[in-house]
Amino acid sequence: MKASPHASKSNAVKIEGKKIHYITAGQGPAVILLHGYTQTSRMWRPLIEKLKRKFTVIAPDLPGIGDSDIPKSGADMKTAAIRIHALAKSLGITKARVVGHDIGLMVAYAYAAQFPTEVEKLAVMDAFLPGVAGWEVAYNNDNLWHFRFHGPTPEALVKGREKSYFAYFWNDLAADKNRSLNAADRYAYAAAYSRPGRMRAGWAYFAA
Repeated sequence: MKASPHASKSNAVKIEGKKIHYITAGQGPAVILLHGYTQTSRMWRPLIEKLKRKFTVIAPDLPGIGDSDIPKSGADMKTAAIRIHALAKSLGITKARVVGHDIGLMVAYAYAAQFPTEVEKLAVMDAFLPGVAGWEVAYNNDNLWHFRFHGPTPEALVKGREKSYFAYFWNDLAADKNRSLNAADRYAYAAAYSRPGRMRAGWAYFAA
C-alpha cells in the first residue's frame, strides 16, 4: 500500500555533529513548531494532524531535549535557533512560519530576529520575552521559581521524581488540571527528561 503523502514521519539530522530529532508531515508552505519545557515535539501531534493537509510541518525536539542529542556547548535560545535554522536549511526550507510555545517561544523569537527574511509569520505563546518591556515582572513571579531551579543540588533532588516535579507545571500552573495532559503524555515526558543529562539540558534554557 502506498504511504499517504500526509503521513507523519520521525526523522533526524546531524547539526554540528549532534543529532536533532524532528517530526515531519504534510505538503505545502513550511511551518516550524517549537515545543515548551516539560514537553517534546510530541506536544504538537494533535495540531500536526490539522496542519498537515495544507502545510509541510516540522516539529523538532529542541537541542538536548527528547531524542535530540545534548550539545557540547551553546545551550541558549540564540544558539538553539541557529541549530533549528540549520535543520530547516538541510530540508531545503528557505521560508517558514515559525511557532513557539513556552521556551520554544524564546527560540522562535531568536530565530525570527536572526533570520527575519526567512520568517513569513511568527506566532509566540505562553511565555514572556526577555528584552521586551515588562518581562522582569513575569520572571520574578513567585509561581516561576523553577526559572532559578538548576544546578547539581536541584538535579539531585529531582532525580527519580521527574513526574512529581512536572506535576507542578501540569497541575498547579494549568488552567484546569483535569484537562491538562493525559496519562500517556505525562509518562512520555517524564521518561524523556529522566534520561541521563536531560533535565540539566532542559534547565540550561532557563539558565542561559
